[in-house]
Amino acid sequence: MRSIPFLLTAGLALVLSACSGGEDLPPGDEMLPDAAAAMSEVTSVRFDLTVDGEIPGLSVKAADGVVTADGSSEGNATLTMLGMDVAAEYVIIGEDAWVKGPTGGYQSIPVGDDMLPYDPTILLSPDSGIATLLESVESAKAKDTEQVGGFDTYRYEVEFDPAAFAQFIPAEGDWNAATVWFDQETARLVKAEFAQGDATVTMLLSDYDEDVTIEAP
Repeated sequence: MRSIPFLLTAGLALVLSACSGGEDLPPGDEMLPDAAAAMSEVTSVRFDLTVDGEIPGLSVKAADGVVTADGSSEGNATLTMLGMDVAAEYVIIGEDAWVKGPTGGYQSIPVGDDMLPYDPTILLSPDSGIATLLESVESAKAKDTEQVGGFDTYRYEVEFDPAAFAQFIPAEGDWNAATVWFDQETARLVKAEFAQGDATVTMLLSDYDEDVTIEAP
């Protein structure tokens, strides 16, 4: 019969093993450059953005759609305007953009208009997109492995350069800390979560490098 001290020691070993978390993950200074390189080669991606809580400077409540590396995007968004949530459809092709509100057809508007306050093409922008943001990480701590959207991922806690992050999401306050999940096989970003106070921004990415054709409405 095993002694009680042995059982306690074995149990403690199991607990420590279960809590080891990021010890078996690639270190941040290896994973983040790999992820940045992988994201720089992406030609298209589907995104799903949700905002929980009030974020000064960001009137988007939710958005989803597809983005291409040549600067095009189309999808749907929910915006807060005059205290109400308004649904809209959008198309962006380079410098041209169109939005369709709850009534009427598409209207040509500039990116940054109240009906298109956030430009999702920034996700794959070579100058200020996800790849550039990952290159500007100031610290990255490996945390754990997780299943996200059917992918085996590595989870990290990261802090970005504030100036680089300010170009990525136009929200007031310090939003440069995040939790990020990378696909273990490809190093591509699968999920990112940014939080401040009671507000959270969550972004999911999927359907990488699919053939996408975006046309003007």
